[in-house]
Amino acid sequence: MKKFIKALTLFAMILILATGCQKAAPGAAKGPGTAKDGNEQKIETASMKLVKAVNKGGYELVSTEDLNSWIDQKKDMVIVDTMPAKSFDKNRIPGAVNAELPMKADELKPEQKEAFLKALGEDKNKTVVVYCGFVGCARSDIGAVIAKEAGFTNVYRHPGGIVAWMDAGYKIEGSAAK
Repeated sequence: MKKFIKALTLFAMILILATGCQKAAPGAAKGPGTAKDGNEQKIETASMKLVKAVNKGGYELVSTEDLNSWIDQKKDMVIVDTMPAKSFDKNRIPGAVNAELPMKADELKPEQKEAFLKALGEDKNKTVVVYCGFVGCARSDIGAVIAKEAGFTNVYRHPGGIVAWMDAGYKIEGSAAK
């Protein structure tokens, strides 16, 4: 029986390797990996930057799919879009409020921080979701850190931002919504 299980396991591993190494479909990565253009290093760089920011900031992450579920479930939360007002007016995640933040923490103005905290409301236990444009955008990290430092306990960053939201085909609000 043990030989049968070992043989079955070996067969499964060979099958997985064989099917995983087949030629990719058109539009897929040019080489093995997740980057469509074959440049996995860009994805690694963005991933490492994200992991370091989350560890340093002490907040959580929420995926595009999970955030959409929260919205569908009408979860009690505040969603903050940290992009410039022009971007927010064009397209945003449903129910989001706008509080623009800079791309670099050292460029944060006191009035921006004040407006951001005002957008969060008074309930420090309410779920806060912060997003910007895409994974490499630092605005949502800055917002999540501000919220944590202000004592908010349920802070989530939606790293894919509006680009991931639209890539997923979810409903948007704003002038571009049709």
